[in-house]
Amino acid sequence: MWEFWRGKLNTDHTSPRSNVFPLKANDQRGSAVVNFKDLNLSVDELPDDVHTDSSYHEDEDPTNKAAIIRTKGIRSDAQKNKLIIIMVGLPGRGKTFLCNKLKCYLNWLGHNTSHFNVGNYRRLQKEGHEMQDASFFDSQNKLGLEARSRALMTAIDDVMSFLTENNGQVDIFDATNTTTDRRQMLIATFHGRCQYIFIESICNDTQVLENNYRYKMKYSPDYQGLDTEVALNDFKERIAKYNEVYEPINDRRLHYIKLIDMVTGRGYMDVNRISGYIPGKIVFFLMQVCKAGMTAGQSRKIWLTRHGESIFNMEGRIGGDSGLTARGDEYSKLLPGVLETRLPVTFNEAGVPVSAWTSTLRRTIATANYLPYPKLRWKALDEIHAGVCDGMTYAEVAAKLPEDYDARKRDKLRYRYPSGESYLDVIQRLEPVIIEMERERECVVVVGHQAVLRAILGYFMGVSLEKIPRLEIPLHTLIELHPRPDGTMEVLSIPIPISTTQQLQIPSAAGAASSPLQLQQPQGTAHKQVPGGGGSNLAFSPPKPSPVLGASVSSRHGPSLPGRALGSAIDLTTAGSMAADYTPLSTAAAGAAGAAGAAGA
Repeated sequence: MWEFWRGKLNTDHTSPRSNVFPLKANDQRGSAVVNFKDLNLSVDELPDDVHTDSSYHEDEDPTNKAAIIRTKGIRSDAQKNKLIIIMVGLPGRGKTFLCNKLKCYLNWLGHNTSHFNVGNYRRLQKEGHEMQDASFFDSQNKLGLEARSRALMTAIDDVMSFLTENNGQVDIFDATNTTTDRRQMLIATFHGRCQYIFIESICNDTQVLENNYRYKMKYSPDYQGLDTEVALNDFKERIAKYNEVYEPINDRRLHYIKLIDMVTGRGYMDVNRISGYIPGKIVFFLMQVCKAGMTAGQSRKIWLTRHGESIFNMEGRIGGDSGLTARGDEYSKLLPGVLETRLPVTFNEAGVPVSAWTSTLRRTIATANYLPYPKLRWKALDEIHAGVCDGMTYAEVAAKLPEDYDARKRDKLRYRYPSGESYLDVIQRLEPVIIEMERERECVVVVGHQAVLRAILGYFMGVSLEKIPRLEIPLHTLIELHPRPDGTMEVLSIPIPISTTQQLQIPSAAGAASSPLQLQQPQGTAHKQVPGGGGSNLAFSPPKPSPVLGASVSSRHGPSLPGRALGSAIDLTTAGSMAADYTPLSTAAAGAAGAAGAAGA
């Protein structure tokens, strides 16, 4: 491919490098641009052997790199660098679970993704006290068919509007789409305008289905105020109506991913004609996220906590590899007792398996020292690399590197420390950690750093990239994440009071630390019940301090795992507040430490 572009660029006897830069303003050539990440190669025309017309899916590439080149030969309305994910499956088969997970993942990677649920459109057009019971979904109910068709067409209009007008890149079209005729209609609508793949979810496990049905009865807008058993019977009748006309995908000409019992954690995948970067990432992600299953994942928890207060925290310095202060050491001793009270309830004597993940830096290793769980050290969990600013205070950065200081304030997400990293760099190297957390069946406690935990929490909460650098991750606070069956997370923040006091000396610069984002019940678009959203994926509970807060950790936390010392760990070097404010209960100096921690990274 490079040979072709090099030939095109050398037609005027200039070097390829001379064409990397944008054309001057007075250059009137109608050139197109091919984007290879950060490299722009300008070309004047397409070769004669590039054809723009295509037949029904025979030669379609889900990435359509050629469609990035805009020429007169390509339809003006074509958006072949866009992707629509069309869900297929009976109700209660985990489609919403998959949609929420995919939306969080793709947005976190920087691909602007939206979720359009056709059921929301159907409910919005319902009049008064109209009851859309099981009979409404009968294939012989003409009024029901007309209403559902109107909802479908309105959703399609919004899907195309998002892709063409709102800088969207990926749409998740969430509906049953159970008949061949419906899918053919969607193909006719989207073909030639954007790329599309189908994801079909099939589940045959009766126990998983029953659990999922009962969960939906608690939260489904269709059954609000109804008795659970009455609602459950009607929902099963609705599924029977859909099942009468259900036609699984079997056309090998289509681009599809079929998940058979994958939401149980014991199934398999049928991947047909899938290629390209984003479709490939989707396949890989679904293989991992479905490993724990919808129900198995609910029995575990994920805890995130910063390391205890470090010497650099106390001095207001960036990065480094300093040890813990007396307050930080006290937190490391209190943490096991708090976690013990938060373990999920089990019905066997084996208990809940828990593992502790840390970075390779001393302050996280020391904080996890008293945790009676197997430990794993990730190089990918190391704090954001501050480059030449490592070990400096923000006052020193403002004095010595004023341009960098101002640039970081303007765009904290994309700013890269000289010879260091940006938040976007951190997100890229954390992807293996996120994948491993998604596929785990056991509980995980991550002892990390502020910037790293912001990126991880932002993923699980579906926070936009722009807001991630200002999420508040206070010192000496345990953040608990509890997976829900729909793929969202219930989030709880648990401050842990520290009794040790010490005087802090924190150098500061005027405006050195902008206020961290206070994560509360989301407002506006995050929680707006619009047809395209499916609502918020956050569920905050008021903080509930543990009854053992302030208690010392006794010998019951001794060597709890045979053959493994309490502080031992496995090194894994991979390339790859919350609802309550943190207010220490002891001294004002401790409050300064919390502020210094929030200013970091």
